[in-house]
Amino acid sequence: FAPPRRPRRRRWLPVCLRSLSSVRSRPSPRDDQRTMNFYVITGGYVVAGGLAVGIFLYGKSDGNSFFDKAYRIFCVHCPRLLKKGLTKCCGKRAPAALDAAWDYVCYKNNPIVQLFYLLVVGGGYLTFVAFGYPHIPNPYLHRAHKYIGFVIYLMCVSVWWKACSADPGIVTASNVEDLCEVYEWDEQIFTSQKCNTCNLLKPARSKHCSLCNVCLAKFDHHCIWINNCVGVANHKWFLLFLFWHLVICAYGSGLGATIAYHVIQEKDLFRAVFVDPVSRERKQATWMIVIQYMLATEGMVVFVTILCAVMGLVLFGFFMWHLNLVRIGTTTNELSKWNYLKWCLKQEEDGQEKVKGLQNIYNKGILKNFREVFIPINVHKLPRQFAAEKEKKNGQKVESVPPRKAAKGKEKMKKG
Repeated sequence: FAPPRRPRRRRWLPVCLRSLSSVRSRPSPRDDQRTMNFYVITGGYVVAGGLAVGIFLYGKSDGNSFFDKAYRIFCVHCPRLLKKGLTKCCGKRAPAALDAAWDYVCYKNNPIVQLFYLLVVGGGYLTFVAFGYPHIPNPYLHRAHKYIGFVIYLMCVSVWWKACSADPGIVTASNVEDLCEVYEWDEQIFTSQKCNTCNLLKPARSKHCSLCNVCLAKFDHHCIWINNCVGVANHKWFLLFLFWHLVICAYGSGLGATIAYHVIQEKDLFRAVFVDPVSRERKQATWMIVIQYMLATEGMVVFVTILCAVMGLVLFGFFMWHLNLVRIGTTTNELSKWNYLKWCLKQEEDGQEKVKGLQNIYNKGILKNFREVFIPINVHKLPRQFAAEKEKKNGQKVESVPPRKAAKGKEKMKKG
């Protein structure tokens, strides 16, 4: 007896339309089921991804909305049941090890997300080189695109590393008084107070980062992709990080779409008749059949192209949002403070009038706001900068600058 044959993977084979132009056949129930499965699986991924994002953004441990209940199920009850199971199977050390691992991953500075970034960006680029570059050059793409793509990839990795390694603008005992001169308290969202961890006076617009365990001047947020805080000194590198990754996503999706278009035109897929190698049925080309054929023959190029397109849309929105924050002279941290202050004022009787009276003294106009980000101060050379400015104005040398604002802040703290 012959050994049983393994079932062959279903794959559409294109046949020239001219030789089979008279062939017409109705879709079989099997084709309808396969098409339905494709839509169901795609819809399932979209729903699952949207649910995960909704839980992450809107879920709370004490709310009553759908996302709040889902958050409690997946983030409270499931981990609790997992710990109970680990305790019964492996003893008390297993839950403790799980807590330690969770604390390290979520609440400690670690390179896990950086390694994931290198895996995604480096792996995506190498995948495109292996499966997409063989189609270049073609009638639509010049050979130079190979080198342009490599230059863009190098720019992405370079600005990423610069954003990771650059000093974000740490507040120290030697520059805190000068920073209090640069960033005055507005007595709205920033007042004179002391950082209990660093034991330093907190300049306006600064914040203590619990992950980095330092106070940062003009703190924006802590970015897990660069494993660093975004502050006054590296804000421009963070914006360039977003910009160049938006460029590589747009460029990759454009190249991938052009390659796919070239393959479709070269093989004349929309005018072909496809033959099912299992049932030998012949089908006229449809969008679904062409997509299935492209996934089977150029799956990696299609996957990287779709990934670049999706990530490009996300990065575009994120990049424009941060540019708008720069335009209005605020940061992510300050935006949350403004929103909280407005919410508190609206709870009062004359809250609307008080909200209208709020003024952002850090908004100095579009040009000066962007200049402040892309030509930032050096937080470790502030006394020299002040001395140089005084020398230019007065025409004489000034050895030091009296920290008047900082002294006033210290007096307020002592009186309090």
